[in-house]
Amino acid sequence: MVRKLDKWCGIDWIIFICVTGVITAVCAALFWDNMPPGAQGAVFAAVIMPFHVLEEWKFPGGLHHFYNTLLGPKEKNRQDLSRYPMSRLTDMVTNVGLQWIPLVYLLLSCVTSLSNAVTLCMMLFCFIEVLAHTCAGFMTLHWYKKDGKKTIYNPGFATSYMMFLPSGIYLAVRLNNITGRDWLWCVILLVVMMLICIPLSETPLKKWVIRQEKGMFAFADPKYYRQFIHKK
Repeated sequence: MVRKLDKWCGIDWIIFICVTGVITAVCAALFWDNMPPGAQGAVFAAVIMPFHVLEEWKFPGGLHHFYNTLLGPKEKNRQDLSRYPMSRLTDMVTNVGLQWIPLVYLLLSCVTSLSNAVTLCMMLFCFIEVLAHTCAGFMTLHWYKKDGKKTIYNPGFATSYMMFLPSGIYLAVRLNNITGRDWLWCVILLVVMMLICIPLSETPLKKWVIRQEKGMFAFADPKYYRQFIHKK
């Protein structure tokens, strides 16, 4: 069972979210004009996430190396930069959640009065992605400047600026008649999504992963960052 899960955390789950993204995009294209802004924001998240994951994991890939260097143990003898705290399993759960929870919010937008709240939530999510990858860019430039890094680019940066940022701006323009209640529900929805996708999933899973045999759920190599760390 563990080996099947390890296999799923390779390319299979990425195919799954890509298929989900395509289906979402096709359905949205058919009903876009009749969708409330909150539903449109949820579509943006669900469709962009596969592109974002492909950049972080494959083209060029290597987000895990930054994440694990930043948040993992600082002592060399305790580090496992290939799978702790971020492993292929924890990041799979996080990213599937960041695609599917917005789809749940899409339904909420269509059947409840929470469309404005979902619009705000998805707008903030888009801007958070941009902010996170901008900060990561400046941090890694500082870390690796002496090793030849010249830009703030990091895996996920391009899709953040080319896809999440325009989407966030579009949603901001669509905002209308926002109330304190909308902001309250926005905060609740955003906190729920972030808690489920990051600490509530990563905390137990990262401890379980590190107890598995060496190499399980590990990323193969630092990808994008290989060109800098191999100069050390």
